[in-house]
Amino acid sequence: MLNETIMFKKNFEDDIKYEIKRISYNIGIKVKLTDRIDKILRDYLTVRFKLISLKKRNIRFNPDFLSELDSHHQKKEIEFISQIAKKGGNLNIFQSKRLFQTGFHDYLMSEWNIYHFHLSLEKDKKSKFVKQVNNLLFAYIEDNQVIFLGTDDHKEGIFADVKWIEIIHDYFPEVIEKYKDDTIKEISPKLNSVERQILWNKGYTIGMTKVRDVVYHNPGIGRSVSGHSSKVISTEIEILSWIYKLNEQIDDYGNLLCEYLNVDTENAEFKIKFNDNLEIIEQTSGIKILDFPQILLNKEELINKLNKNL
Repeated sequence: MLNETIMFKKNFEDDIKYEIKRISYNIGIKVKLTDRIDKILRDYLTVRFKLISLKKRNIRFNPDFLSELDSHHQKKEIEFISQIAKKGGNLNIFQSKRLFQTGFHDYLMSEWNIYHFHLSLEKDKKSKFVKQVNNLLFAYIEDNQVIFLGTDDHKEGIFADVKWIEIIHDYFPEVIEKYKDDTIKEISPKLNSVERQILWNKGYTIGMTKVRDVVYHNPGIGRSVSGHSSKVISTEIEILSWIYKLNEQIDDYGNLLCEYLNVDTENAEFKIKFNDNLEIIEQTSGIKILDFPQILLNKEELINKLNKNL
């Protein structure tokens, strides 16, 4: 069994940078490799979390909204968008054309997990999006379902109007049941939609929302003072902690890992790739070792496995 200390070929920070630059090319995010890894990662995650993945989802409608749909003056646009959602098409073209800007933060999504779509089928001449209009369609989106809540005009306070959460509370309570807080009965200060939007714009996360007589923790979790989604910041920290932990483990007992993988220690090179998920591979053999957020077996566990294979 190998015991000598070896300096293995690896640079996980650079791997993350180059992988983000590679996959960002098709998304439309500009990446400067001279930037710090935390900034590159945060910028990428900011855009990635705003994007709606292309997958088939169950479609549900606010019953009140559905009853008015036949007479809605934009029925055609609404039905077109709902069919795209059902078939797993690209809903992102209906979002804000600032979607790919790393400094643009969607507070409605960050706080309540609610997206808004521009009700237009006309392509914008200067972008990949539809023409940006004042008429908006609001929807609560989860991995497997889209709930279309209703439409409204782009006006002051509309993105922080508690009526969107009230619709979910009234007609789809099971969706936000897990965010319900049974111990808190009141929150302060009491805010109207304009006041709530002002606070969001100034970097404040309220954390909870009272709907009717129930208090919920915001389904979107919220965001940091910088404006970034809390999911972005927490995922960034998790990824950075992951690569630093892997660095420590390989520095400590990478020789044991090579023996376990049956890889030549002198030529071994560990790299991080970004496919459907972040993964670490041994480059010379092409062996995939693990996916994020998994970490390596600890030293004692690896030694035990090697002894069992003798």
